[in-house]
Amino acid sequence: MKTLSRRFACAALLAAMVGPAVAQNQPIPVIDGPTYVMTYVEVVPSGAGAALAALKEYRDAARREPGAMFVDIMQEDGRPYNFVLSEVWQNRGTASTHASAAAMKAMNDKVKPIALGPTDLRVHQAHSAAPPKAPSPNSVVVISHCDVAGGNTQNLINAFAPLTEASRKDSGMVRFDVLDEVPLHANHFRVYEEWANMAAFDAHNRAPHTQTYRQVILQWLGTPYDQRLYKVVS
Repeated sequence: MKTLSRRFACAALLAAMVGPAVAQNQPIPVIDGPTYVMTYVEVVPSGAGAALAALKEYRDAARREPGAMFVDIMQEDGRPYNFVLSEVWQNRGTASTHASAAAMKAMNDKVKPIALGPTDLRVHQAHSAAPPKAPSPNSVVVISHCDVAGGNTQNLINAFAPLTEASRKDSGMVRFDVLDEVPLHANHFRVYEEWANMAAFDAHNRAPHTQTYRQVILQWLGTPYDQRLYKVVS
C-alpha cells in the first residue's frame, strides 16, 4: 500500500510538472530589478593560480562600483581551473555599465593568455528567487545550466514550479533560485543552489520531486543537463 501511495504521489507530481503543453514560447518581459550576471572563466590547469589572483582583483574592484550588490568567485570542485563569477547588480543599467568598466577589461586582459576560450558572460533575471544575499562560505554551491529546444520554454517553467516549492523544504537547503537568461535566451535557465553539506545535496538529488523533474525535462532538453559543484572563494 505504501509503495502504491508513493506511485500515485509521483504521478500527481509528474502531471503538475508537465502541465498544459504550449505550442510556442510566450514573450517573457524584462524585469528592471536585480540583475544576475554569471561569467564563466576557464583556463589551462597550470594557470589556475594566476587566474584566481586576477579574479580576486576584479572582484574587489567590482564590489566598489555603483550598483554592485554582490560579486563572488566560485571555483569548480574537481576542476579548480574553472571559475564562475556570480554577481548581482541593482538593475540592467548598472550591470551594463559594469560590463564595459575598467575592472572587467583588466580581468579579461590578464586571463586571456591562459584562457581556454573567451570569458562567457550571461545576464539573467530572477524567475523564482529569494531576495539576493551573499553566499555562505561553507555551502556546497551548485550551478546548473538548463535549456530547452523548440517551443518548450513554458513546459520547463511548469516543471520548475513544483521542483522549487519542494526543494525549498528539503533538509539542509540554504538557497534554491531559478534564473532566466532574458531577453537574449529566454529558453536558457540557471538553477543556483546552496546546500549546507554534500549529504543534503545528495538527498535532494535522490528525492522524488528531483527525480521526477529530471525525468520530465529530458524530453525537452536542447543540451545535456549541466550540473556543476563549486566552492566559494574567500
